[in-house]
Amino acid sequence: MGTKATRSNTTSVDTTLAANITATQDSIPVASTTNFSTSVVAEIETTNEVVSFDSITTNLLSYSEQFDNNNWSKGRQTVDGNAGVAPDGTTTADNSIPNSGAQSNVILYKNINAGTADRTLSIFAKPNGFDFISVIFQAGASNSMGVMFNVSTGVVVASSNATGTITDAGNGWYRCSVSPTTTTSASFAIFGVSDGGTPGSYFNTPVTGDGIKGVLIWGAQLEKSALTGYLPTTTASLSGLTTVTRGVNGTTAASASSGASIQQLPFALTGLDIPIRLKGLTVSSDGSGAGRLTLCDNKGDTLFDVDVPDDKLFELSFEGGVLFPNGIFVSNTIKITAYTLYTDFGGTL
Repeated sequence: MGTKATRSNTTSVDTTLAANITATQDSIPVASTTNFSTSVVAEIETTNEVVSFDSITTNLLSYSEQFDNNNWSKGRQTVDGNAGVAPDGTTTADNSIPNSGAQSNVILYKNINAGTADRTLSIFAKPNGFDFISVIFQAGASNSMGVMFNVSTGVVVASSNATGTITDAGNGWYRCSVSPTTTTSASFAIFGVSDGGTPGSYFNTPVTGDGIKGVLIWGAQLEKSALTGYLPTTTASLSGLTTVTRGVNGTTAASASSGASIQQLPFALTGLDIPIRLKGLTVSSDGSGAGRLTLCDNKGDTLFDVDVPDDKLFELSFEGGVLFPNGIFVSNTIKITAYTLYTDFGGTL
């Protein structure tokens, strides 16, 4: 027996952009990530751009790239804003510079409330005279959870109550992340640059500065999960789609404004990787110009484009049907007001 799916009776995921985006950034902040799936492409409707993404992220830290902002507390250091080229190619990296002389520690920190499990704190760092940075969930003198990294050699130097990962981010940058191995509650998220001394109480590290040498830092993130793609923030925490591939299915990557609609159209007519036979379809344009309906497979690769003249209802029938081995998804609807797909499940390859 034939089946059909229409836009009106198949669930889609609709939300809006939570901030302006450029045509080149690889993250897309959205008002809600509920029901989004990394297995299906999404469309920014104001620009008709189709995107795919590898992770869904909530960054709980505000001002994730502006450490010179008063939202970040500083101890025994100065922070020089926009002092270097960041991993994304913008001049937005800050320089964390210990004060001259012997210091008990040098810290950049925020109050946090990240729960007691499944926490990850991360930052991008690059040597700028000093080679070391510690990433710390501060709890108490003996039970703080931290890891020290050498961002010149790309290795973990020391750890306490936590595990760390360090990943090459290109151009001398490393992404350093820490996940506690205990469920101890932490009050502060801390980043501390140093000259490589031994961490002590609270995982603090003494350092002797000269007021010049430091470490470049950028892109701090706190999340209640394992490490995901980086999502920049300003005045507030954000959720969004990360590790994004722009301009999927031949669409054009473009800037878009906060509040623009974004929609994921997971119109799979059956489970992934199950053959579907398309028997026919109807589609109509919205009257504002020629329309296009794009069908794709479960990887977002275009299978079929239907171009619809302005203000027309278009009907197609395929005798015997067209077999799609990995299911059918709608990846793009340009100036389309409605459509119906007529299918049969299954088939022989």
